[in-house]
Amino acid sequence: MPPRKPLTIATALAAAGVLTLAGCGAEDDGTVTIGVEATYPPGEYLDEDGQTVLGFNVDLVTAALAEMGVEPVWEPTTFDSIIIGVDTGTYDMGASSFTVTEERMEQVNMVSYFSSGTQWFAQTGNPGDVDPDNACGLRIAVQTGTTHDTDIEARSQECVDAGEDPITIEKFQSQPQATETVVSGLNDASLADLPTSLYAIQETGDKLEFIGEQYDAAPYGVVLHKDDTELSEELAAAFNTIIENGTYAEILEEWGIEVGALEAAEVNPSVSE
Repeated sequence: MPPRKPLTIATALAAAGVLTLAGCGAEDDGTVTIGVEATYPPGEYLDEDGQTVLGFNVDLVTAALAEMGVEPVWEPTTFDSIIIGVDTGTYDMGASSFTVTEERMEQVNMVSYFSSGTQWFAQTGNPGDVDPDNACGLRIAVQTGTTHDTDIEARSQECVDAGEDPITIEKFQSQPQATETVVSGLNDASLADLPTSLYAIQETGDKLEFIGEQYDAAPYGVVLHKDDTELSEELAAAFNTIIENGTYAEILEEWGIEVGALEAAEVNPSVSE
């Protein structure tokens, strides 16, 4: 796994400069509780102690919150329970490689901070002759509840509509589980966010390779309650501060994901679907 380096930013601001989060859903002790599905490296995953949450998303969000004078309390959970948890008040925020979509923004606010597209991968040599644009009849592994889940379901329906065999879709609670079935040959390919696909290839040595190019690049967003407009705006401003002062670029460089840099963070950015 990539080395964890300490962030060179202040962990608190002078009292006069601290942005107060009172009334915005944050806790009174200077922390915010963040729901995370910590099995999606390198975005978010558990350290060897099984408790500490690491990842580039973790570093980026932590850096932004430090500018606001608060600290995150990361709460691992399942991916598809995070938005529900934010909506019901279980979590102040959700940060787990969430792609910003119109459907999600109908439920919650989303603050953009990174960009990634979808990348397919298969066993080295592509023994299943996988073509993302013609995957009818193949076995494809995907993490449930993700945009990739929606993507492959739509592709399978297109196969059926064209009179072809549907795609056999194997869904898993975590991407590493899906990846392992490709390594073992149980499934022909998988698709995930570009950083996650790249990480899978690096971690499995020469067993996997990219198939095709990245597509449908879209921003990641931190999830906040729909009524937390003030907190959402403060978080976007904090992300823009670390973009301007260079901390953002340092974190992306550390993880080797400069390709996903955004010029500015926004609340509920316009996205095409």
